[in-house]
Amino acid sequence: GYYNPIYIYGVDAFLDAAASVGVDGLIVVDLPPEEDAELCLPALAKSISFIRLATPTTDSARLPAVLKNTSGFVYYVSMTGVTGAALSNTAAVGEAVARIKAHTELPVAVGFGIKTPEDAARIGRDADGVVVGSAIVTAIADTLENGQAGPGTVEAVHSLVTTLAQGAKRARS
Repeated sequence: GYYNPIYIYGVDAFLDAAASVGVDGLIVVDLPPEEDAELCLPALAKSISFIRLATPTTDSARLPAVLKNTSGFVYYVSMTGVTGAALSNTAAVGEAVARIKAHTELPVAVGFGIKTPEDAARIGRDADGVVVGSAIVTAIADTLENGQAGPGTVEAVHSLVTTLAQGAKRARS
């Protein structure tokens, strides 16, 4: 999510509510490491992981700041551009994951552009986790009837997730 709604809600109230419903971690994309005192450190104090994003533009000088208080895992955004775009250079993703792993013991999950079992397998060779969002949203959207889940919605999502998981598992075989 984004920091503004959390700020408006109240950081302490938000973290208390999050902890009470079992939230394990937060991804707040617009709060840089320089602002860790705002939310990251209070979240860590309540045993809620603070997951940071690293991107293709996160250079070696910036990476230590990104990783400083990161917990849970590091989310590597596999490409520049918009969510839902196609993943084009998996070799560069593997190199970036290796570079991040050289600086942290945290697992590295990769997201953006992963739509098929083949994508999941290619990314899973280097990453500790594969994050899929837009493909699942598309599977839901394609099965809606009058704006509501249709009879095939659950099966469409289950089938997609199953095939993606099989792709990711193949990477480790």
